[in-house]
Amino acid sequence: MNTHTTIEATRIAQAFESLTGDIAAATGKAENLALIGIANGGIPFAQKLTTGLGKALGREVPVGRVNVTFHRDDVRANPIPAVKSGTDLPFDIEGATLVLADDVIHSGRTVRAALNEVFDLGRPARVFLAVLCDRGGRRLPVQPDFTGLVLDTDPAQKVKVNLDTENPSLDTIHILQA
Repeated sequence: MNTHTTIEATRIAQAFESLTGDIAAATGKAENLALIGIANGGIPFAQKLTTGLGKALGREVPVGRVNVTFHRDDVRANPIPAVKSGTDLPFDIEGATLVLADDVIHSGRTVRAALNEVFDLGRPARVFLAVLCDRGGRRLPVQPDFTGLVLDTDPAQKVKVNLDTENPSLDTIHILQA
């Protein structure tokens, strides 16, 4: 694959700043606010968001992760993707305000699978969806509440997000031509 477009760290940092402000404004009064990263790419995204939200709200915002492998609707057609992390929600989701976080949204199927996993474990009061990159191409009626970047991609392209939780200057997004 040849890199078609690269989005640099400064633009990604601006997207994080905007996302953090929007999420803090919408959820700041919720006492039981928590973030959940969708494995794999949503985990570093959620970790970076929780750091920014903690600063914006002046309190710690817990973060967990969900593994959607067994809720995917394409298991018969595609091999099960390697997931580095299992589901880990170190907080009570019953009645909580949750922000489900993923690095890229495309068809909406991964978000549907993540919602299934979350609701298998409890019933939150509200679930928001935050994404770093919205590349369009929805096949399900799933839309993010908070979006960092809207990308103009075609179905043949791939979007690869690299987030460094230690050094934001190394963050990049590559739009790759198949």
